[in-house]
Amino acid sequence: MKMKISRSTKLKRIVTFFCLVVILEAGGMATAFLWQHHDGREAAALAAEMMGKENMPLVRADRAVDEDELFAYTTQVIGANNKQLAVYFLRPGREVEPFIYNQRRMFPASMIKLFVMAKTMQDVHDGRLSLEEQLTIRKQDVVGGAGVTTWYNAGEKRTVAQLIQLMVVESDNTATNMLIDKLGMANINQYLQQYGYKDTLLVHKLMVNKKASNKNLSSVRDIGHLLTNLYYHQLVGEKEDAFMLDILKQQRDKECFPAVVSGYDIAHKTGEVNGVYADGGIFYGPQEDFILVALSNSNEGRVEVIHKMQKLARFYAGTMQ
Repeated sequence: MKMKISRSTKLKRIVTFFCLVVILEAGGMATAFLWQHHDGREAAALAAEMMGKENMPLVRADRAVDEDELFAYTTQVIGANNKQLAVYFLRPGREVEPFIYNQRRMFPASMIKLFVMAKTMQDVHDGRLSLEEQLTIRKQDVVGGAGVTTWYNAGEKRTVAQLIQLMVVESDNTATNMLIDKLGMANINQYLQQYGYKDTLLVHKLMVNKKASNKNLSSVRDIGHLLTNLYYHQLVGEKEDAFMLDILKQQRDKECFPAVVSGYDIAHKTGEVNGVYADGGIFYGPQEDFILVALSNSNEGRVEVIHKMQKLARFYAGTMQ
């Protein structure tokens, strides 16, 4: 026996149907927007990030809507006439383009190790290298500066995975130079150009000739671009990117950004040599993430530079609230 459906019930069903059509149409428009502004993988990664974050806008702005405020405060902290401290700041859930201050080529100190790590993992991904491959430490490999590898370790073997960890977590210069020799400096520079790191150039190994006139070069734009690709898991591959993020989260040097930004899981790398100080990484927050790089090539004292970087980090983190 068929049941009769009242007019009110029919009306409710019709209204519900049209509401569903409107919702699905809006979702399709948002998805189309993402695919127009990013390649497929980035759109998928962005969508996944947004689904996991609360109170985030559905569509990101092209640029930071508070760019004027970011510029004004950054200028106040750094100083209008100081071109020696550069900044890269991006909130992936809010804007497409980063806020960049004082973009220029600079000496990156140990931040160059991020690019050595990326090229190493690209070779692993492509099958040219294995993380389990062992390299022997030679006396001529051992250099000073940061790190834990000494002449006492000559003759010992380290896997490629162990060398990457030493290079990043301990900022070990000997491990870095061993990887540079394994990869080939020309191959590293070819990788940098191929993947769009146009400001970055590796011209010498670390701590081999402190008086050399030619220096390794990079910029906050290139470092920030690398970290942004890593954030979206688009740097090398899903497995390789997860490996690199895990290494960066083990960073021992927590003097600068981690000392003043709490409540975030930070994957970062620092760099320091006479007249140069840098910190840069990905900040994973409970509601929102951000990427920050600060690089200084100045004659200011170390304490003053770190203090400025910390003030900026506190301010940028405060824009999340």
